[in-house]
Amino acid sequence: MTIKFKSTFVRYEPSQIVEALVGLKDVRVLAYRRSGPDVELVIEQTVVDRLCPTCGGAGQIKERPTVRYVDLPVYGQPMRLAWRKHRVICRRPGCAGASWTSADHRIAAKNCLLTTRCAKWATMQVGTGRAVSDVAQELSCDWHTVNDAVMTYGQALLAADRRRLNATTAIGLDETSFVKLSSRRARSYATTVADVANHQIIEILPSRNYVDVAGWIDQQPLAWKQRIRFGALDMSATYAAVYTVMLPRAEQVVDPFHCVQLANRALDDIRRRVQREQKGHRGRRNDPLYRVRRVLLTGEERLDAKATQRLTSLLQLGDPRGEVALAYRVKERLREFYCCTDIHTARAMLSELIEHCLRPGLPPELNKLARTLKAWYDKICNYHIARVSNGPTEALNNLIKRIKRIGYGFTNFSNYRIRALLYAGKPNWRVLTSIVVR
Repeated sequence: MTIKFKSTFVRYEPSQIVEALVGLKDVRVLAYRRSGPDVELVIEQTVVDRLCPTCGGAGQIKERPTVRYVDLPVYGQPMRLAWRKHRVICRRPGCAGASWTSADHRIAAKNCLLTTRCAKWATMQVGTGRAVSDVAQELSCDWHTVNDAVMTYGQALLAADRRRLNATTAIGLDETSFVKLSSRRARSYATTVADVANHQIIEILPSRNYVDVAGWIDQQPLAWKQRIRFGALDMSATYAAVYTVMLPRAEQVVDPFHCVQLANRALDDIRRRVQREQKGHRGRRNDPLYRVRRVLLTGEERLDAKATQRLTSLLQLGDPRGEVALAYRVKERLREFYCCTDIHTARAMLSELIEHCLRPGLPPELNKLARTLKAWYDKICNYHIARVSNGPTEALNNLIKRIKRIGYGFTNFSNYRIRALLYAGKPNWRVLTSIVVR
């Protein structure tokens, strides 16, 4: 068997080595300098378009300004690219264009202090979870220099990558805290639009009100809106109204976690009320109901014989009228509802539970729970049709919180949105290589 070795090209000429660092055939390296820890390459274009972009007439070179850009490090040393541009003036006296400066998006985009390849590299680094300050330190430049480039190329990538939007048939809406500047000011919330089928963020909206969320859905293509079959939510009247008006064909599905959370909250409220009625004070360490507070919120199937006996004994001591025990059985019955495999059995079980909790004489907390379940009855039962939940949206919100911790919080929503979408939105990074920012 013949072994084929890959060809290895070795450059010995210093001029060829520095030209290989630039990697553009029509760009010539004029000088190679060292300034402290930095390496600087002075370059110029060999071919310059001297036709006036306004009138098409011939022009002549007026000046040779030098603009310096931050480039990728070379052998661990920061590198700068000094581009000697051509400022050309139009020869025609009546031309409104007067003069212009040569530009090449392959070297650097307009108003960007990083070279194109460096800006795309920095965007990928920040998109994988690195802090902007960490990338800026590696490039030996300012934080704002890197952040401006990441925002420019990140926005271009998100706009070009339409695959994130077109791959879903089920979405979820959930709110997340954006910023709270002080204790005297209200907390600002943002809305996460997630693809719950593919577990990725589609968009982050600046508020949780109806106008912003419905407006974003209205801007989407008709084919995308018709493709959505299910919409997950967490018993938010605002998000339910958005689905009803903007996506009438989509089945709304209440998240199981939030539904069981309501039952747990009612159970905890009853325990606290009974505690105050029996003892005249809040729960203390030796009070029976306080000692059993966490066991009450644990699933019955997770309790062993010892924990079950402890629960029964402490409820007999601290719950003489059986209100807490009743709320515990209601909570467990609601959990059994989500274990059903047949939609008709599940609907009958939930209807029976609601009717039972609405009976007069039962704790008011259970009456309130039953009214809520009755108002959301169809949307709760839809879980047994779709088997989708808002769990992926909640998980993606945890990734957003990680980005907030890396950035020590955000006050600029645009920065917050792009950073979160680059990290948790699963963009197609191959699209970034073909993006042109002029």
